[in-house]
Amino acid sequence: MAEPPKPLFITQIQQHARLFAMLLALTTGVLLISDLWERALTKDAIASAGRGVIFILLALGLMGTRRLSLALTALLCGTNAMGLLDVGRAIALTDWLELLMLIICCGCLFISTGSRVEVRHGPSE
Repeated sequence: MAEPPKPLFITQIQQHARLFAMLLALTTGVLLISDLWERALTKDAIASAGRGVIFILLALGLMGTRRLSLALTALLCGTNAMGLLDVGRAIALTDWLELLMLIICCGCLFISTGSRVEVRHGPSE
């Protein structure tokens, strides 16, 4: 049994949201890597640059159509979300970009999950 096609506007919204998340991931990755030139070379700076490389690789995955890259991006952004609650921590631009990516990726995951549940169980009335 083939899945009925999704409405065109939902598909376009998902594609635009994925591309926007891809641009955010690419920007975040470049900012995290370029931060090496601003800070002293410590373990934290190298770990931050490593996260930047992962964001760039995830940006390549977000150009596709699969949900794994959305889930991995949301997971990587979620690791930083709890750190925003620290009282003495200065919030950087990359923190806001990661929070925005977390919201977009979770939204895309929930939109695609909601349409699949409707196909399996039929429309709810």
